[in-house]
Amino acid sequence: MVLSDAQWHRNMELIRETKLSSRTLGKHLDTLTNGQFIEKKTDVINGKHAVLFKAKPDFATYIKTKMLEVKEISTLEPALNRTKDPLRILDMFHFRSTVYFLDLLTYIQQHKNITDEEIYLRADYFLWSIYKEGTLRLIEASRKIIDKIDITQLLVNQAKRQRKNPKEALKQYEEIMEFKKSLQHQAYPLNSDN
Repeated sequence: MVLSDAQWHRNMELIRETKLSSRTLGKHLDTLTNGQFIEKKTDVINGKHAVLFKAKPDFATYIKTKMLEVKEISTLEPALNRTKDPLRILDMFHFRSTVYFLDLLTYIQQHKNITDEEIYLRADYFLWSIYKEGTLRLIEASRKIIDKIDITQLLVNQAKRQRKNPKEALKQYEEIMEFKKSLQHQAYPLNSDN
């Protein structure tokens, strides 16, 4: 999460902060550089060559979003214990996935030359990994209270929620987009167009 500040960081600093081996970190940095998520440059600092890395705006926003989601996942189990309704929490994951999918489509529209490899990499970082992690945690938490879950009532509640007013769904989407804009502004306060 070191790169979330969108500043240049030395390779050695990233090794220290992430506690990854230089080989493992190198593989991740190569993947992120090839996927155009981060920038890489070599500079001379104190007379020595240094390799520096910096997150691009959308990836810095992703990192901040991911940090918040990790924090939110830690509240998943208490929320499930209160509601006994894993489908309500799963709906949240579905909705976020929809937003990330729309973001990916927007990115593809704006970058016509994008390769299949870059699309899959972006889908993995911004869509699949987040959904998978949240869903796995939800399964673990649900398993702990499985005897307290009324499956029939879950289905009834889900049917009621799915009759949501389209204006409410649009408002929820707009709130998430505003939240994402605020994350981008935090990452790049002098350049709020990102």
